[in-house]
Amino acid sequence: MWKKFKWDMFVTSFIPLWLSIIVIDVWTIVLFIIENWNGQGKPSDNLMNVLCRNHIQLVSIAVISVLVLVSIIGINSFLKKLIQDKKHLPKGKIEKATKANKLSSEFLLAYILPMIAFDFGNTQNIVLFIIYFSVLAYLCIRNNNIYTNILLEIKGYRIYTCDLTCKVLGDHNTYHDSIVISKSDLTQEEGNDVPYWDFENYIYITADREDKK
Repeated sequence: MWKKFKWDMFVTSFIPLWLSIIVIDVWTIVLFIIENWNGQGKPSDNLMNVLCRNHIQLVSIAVISVLVLVSIIGINSFLKKLIQDKKHLPKGKIEKATKANKLSSEFLLAYILPMIAFDFGNTQNIVLFIIYFSVLAYLCIRNNNIYTNILLEIKGYRIYTCDLTCKVLGDHNTYHDSIVISKSDLTQEEGNDVPYWDFENYIYITADREDKK
């Protein structure tokens, strides 16, 4: 489950890129239909022509749609389980919290925008994109650099840089400059304990009080 969750986090962090690729592919298909649809020919022949001449775009749309949908379902399932297991989660004390407002915009500029430059109607460019994206996925997942997530931003989660005191093996340790993902405003939770699930030390996501039923 842990490896699947990390992959889902990585995939959904690129939602702006996937939407951009789908828009580009749909745009290409629509332009092709406008320019090449023969009103006097058989609809089946015109349709086959569209499918044959735009198979790369159609496969791309299908693969991306399935990939993103499966990952979104995986993230939602994880968050639901996190809330259900809230009472059994360890708690950490927020010593200090600061909103990390720039992480999402920096991620967008550094990773997503450059990849839109690929020509996704060109087979060679698609292969190069897959190689680049695979290497990036390996590095990000291996190093747990998956906390900047557009889907979680849409769902109301924010990223905070915190000093968090946790109980580990009977001892209380304070982890400085930890990344904590939370719906709650952690700047208002300083001095309070919050239930959390840890990616690893220094990266956490909280089961927020507002989700409690």
